[in-house]
Amino acid sequence: MSAEGLSFLDEEKPRIVMFCGKGGVGKTTSASATALHFARGGLRTLLISSDPTPSLSDILEVDVRGEITPIEAAPGLDAVELDFDTVVEMWKEKFGKEVYEVISSFLPVDEEIIEYVANAPGIDQEFALSYIYDLYAGGGYDVIVWDTAPAGGTLSLINLQDKFYRHLGDAARLYVRVRNALEALTRGRAKRDPLQIIAEWEKLSKSVLEMLKDKGTKAFLVTIPEALGVNQTQRVARELARYGINVSGVIVNYVLTPEAAASEFNRSRREMQSKYIAALERQYGDEMHVVQMSLLPFEVKGIEALDAVEKLLFPNRSSD
Repeated sequence: MSAEGLSFLDEEKPRIVMFCGKGGVGKTTSASATALHFARGGLRTLLISSDPTPSLSDILEVDVRGEITPIEAAPGLDAVELDFDTVVEMWKEKFGKEVYEVISSFLPVDEEIIEYVANAPGIDQEFALSYIYDLYAGGGYDVIVWDTAPAGGTLSLINLQDKFYRHLGDAARLYVRVRNALEALTRGRAKRDPLQIIAEWEKLSKSVLEMLKDKGTKAFLVTIPEALGVNQTQRVARELARYGINVSGVIVNYVLTPEAAASEFNRSRREMQSKYIAALERQYGDEMHVVQMSLLPFEVKGIEALDAVEKLLFPNRSSD
C-alpha cells in the first residue's frame, strides 16, 4: 500500500490526470478531490467530465454542464461537464463544414449530412478527446483532471481514435486513386482540397494519441475491493498498457477500516475486501501506487466533503 497516496503527483507535475474505471466506483469523486488539491497548490486546474451520465455538477454543487465554469469556493479551479447536446453542437461548429466538404466531394449530398453524421454513435465521446486536446495544447491550464467515461466506453474511445488515425492514411491513398473520377462527378462542390482536410484530421488524430501516451499524462484506475471491480481493473490495465498509456496507480475505494468493522456483518465484509486488496497489491504494488480510500460515513457533496477525500488521497499535503 502507498502511504503517500497520490502526493507523488506534486513532484511529477503531470499535465493530464485521467481517472478510469467502471461506473459507481468513485471516479468523479477521486477526480474532483485531485483537481481541488492541484488548485489549492496554486495550479491553474481544469476538471472535466466526459461521463455520459455525469455527476460532477452534483458533487461540486455548482452547475458546470456544457460550459467551463470557475468554482468560486476553490480559486484556481474551473470545471465542465460535457453533456451530449453541447458536445454535438461544438462538433458541428468545428468539423461540420469540413465533413460536408469531404463527403460532398464524392457524393451528391447537401448540408443536412452534417446533422446525420453529428448524431452517429460515439461522435460525442470522440469529440471529447479533440476538445481536451485543444485545451491541453492551448496552455491555459497547468493541469487537466479528466473524469472519463466508464471503463468500456473509455477503452472503446481510445480504440476508435487509434483506428481512425490509421484509417485516415488509407482514406487519403484511396482518394488519390479515384479523385479524377470524383472531381468529374462533383466539380465545384468542394471549396478546399479534401486531401488537405483529411491530412489535417490525420495530424490532429496523431496529436491526440501522442497526448494520451505522453509521460505527462497519468492514468489511475479506480476500483472497489470486490471480484467484479478487481477483474475489470486487470482488464483495463492491460488495455491501457497496450495503447501505451502510462498507468500510475490503482485507487481502491470504499474500504472498511478496522474501526468500522465492529459488527459481524462489517467484519465479514472487511475480510472479503482484504483478500482482493492483497491481490491488487501483489499484482501492481511493485510497479505502481496502490492507494486505499476508506468508506466515508457521509455523502460526498460540496467542497467541504471533497476536502475529506483530498486528505485521504494526499495525506502529505501542507496545512492550509
